[in-house]
Amino acid sequence: MSSLSMLHLLPGWLQLVLFAYWAVAIVLLIMDEREPAVTLAWLFVLVFLPFAGMVLYIFFGRDWKVVAQRHHWIERLRHKEREEMAPIYARNAGAHERFLREWAADMAVPIQRAITSENVSALLPAASIELYHDGAHKFRRLKEDLAAARRFIHLQYFIWERDRLTAELVPILLDRLAAGVEVRIMYDWIGSIRYSKTELRQLSSAGAKVEADVTDLLRINYRNHRKIAVIDGEIGYTGGMNIGQEYIDGGDRFAAWRDTHLRLTGQAVAALEKLFAARWFEQRKDRGDEDLFGPAYMPAPDPDAVATGTLVEVAAQGVEDPWSAARRAHMVAIGQAEESVWIQSPYFVPDYSVYDVMINAALSGIDVRLMMTGIPDKPVALWAAQTYYRKLLDAGGRVFTYQAGFFHAKTIVVDGAVAAVGTMNMDQRSLRLHKEMMLWVFDRGFARQVADQFRVDMESCHEVTLEDVLSVGRLRRFRNQAARLFSNVL
Repeated sequence: MSSLSMLHLLPGWLQLVLFAYWAVAIVLLIMDEREPAVTLAWLFVLVFLPFAGMVLYIFFGRDWKVVAQRHHWIERLRHKEREEMAPIYARNAGAHERFLREWAADMAVPIQRAITSENVSALLPAASIELYHDGAHKFRRLKEDLAAARRFIHLQYFIWERDRLTAELVPILLDRLAAGVEVRIMYDWIGSIRYSKTELRQLSSAGAKVEADVTDLLRINYRNHRKIAVIDGEIGYTGGMNIGQEYIDGGDRFAAWRDTHLRLTGQAVAALEKLFAARWFEQRKDRGDEDLFGPAYMPAPDPDAVATGTLVEVAAQGVEDPWSAARRAHMVAIGQAEESVWIQSPYFVPDYSVYDVMINAALSGIDVRLMMTGIPDKPVALWAAQTYYRKLLDAGGRVFTYQAGFFHAKTIVVDGAVAAVGTMNMDQRSLRLHKEMMLWVFDRGFARQVADQFRVDMESCHEVTLEDVLSVGRLRRFRNQAARLFSNVL
């Protein structure tokens, strides 16, 4: 006897409750504007798991992107971003003219145009860009910059651990606080939940403003995965590294840690400060902290910047953004490639839009290469990734798994001419759910650096072959396919 046919056995009031529940569930699903297959899957869960299904849906299935865009403060924030960034974009307007002269009909033009349209942003010149491929060099430089801060320090990280590295950073920050430097720190609540907050409380007591980001349980599925440091409006950092000793030496879990991060100076730092200021506003919108967009926190005007700087633009996305700009920039870049697309990511559990554009490129004869970790921090994610290899290999793509430690870099280089470094993984959580960012650099010299490091990394990789895929036994294949079912939460 089916559960529906048993309804008449329930008390009348309970039947009414169930019918009301189903009505609400159906309305919620229809209003989410999802793909029909996803809507039907959640409908099945909600109907056959009454109430428990609703809990699962609210935490993991609800499309908070649609909900967030209805909030009045979102439009306030966007208006403020446009208003405060307008003078910076205006004084660097020549960057776009220079870009069009240098790139003309090149594939870089549609990539940049898409980012600008999706983010309502603009190209900005960086006075310098330094690329780091290991934590030791990156954190040595960061500590030097923090120690030299004169006005403010803004730090935003997905994970803030408590270990040897933080024990070195905290005294520097305390010293700067004592010197009158403003210190603001944001860490993702879930990303950092397992680490002691003793040092952060110490900083807070000394005058730092410390915020745990995304503490709303209803949005637990939407994390802030960005990594940003801005110092005095003059220096900025972003990339794959969080705050923790493991990003230097691999920690207790790995023999080594391979990552990519960058440091930039000049007008382009405004793009990072914009993201920090916007998130700070979102977190503290009821407390009046809306001034971080102001001139005191942005780079000072530089009349020579446009002529001499490296042109960059940030593709950023989050639950409140309608276009998922970082994901779409990748899709446009892959689709526009004329020779090659080389992608690095620790995980490979893509959504089908990204997966299909990669396959299309490979079928078109483009040199499509994916590099990911072969030594996982989450075995289930690696198992799921292995189910995506076959089709990409059949199309002519190449897959490399890094074997010299944990691989955590997030980069893309197109035609050896344009590259991006940032925080977005090639998995569905990063591509669809998290707050992410990728810094696109329209400079052939920088792209060569990223491509050269890709080649160096290949020496520490196993190249996955079709024979490898076909040799997987039935039990492992079943395990991998079962892992793939959880793609949305990996």
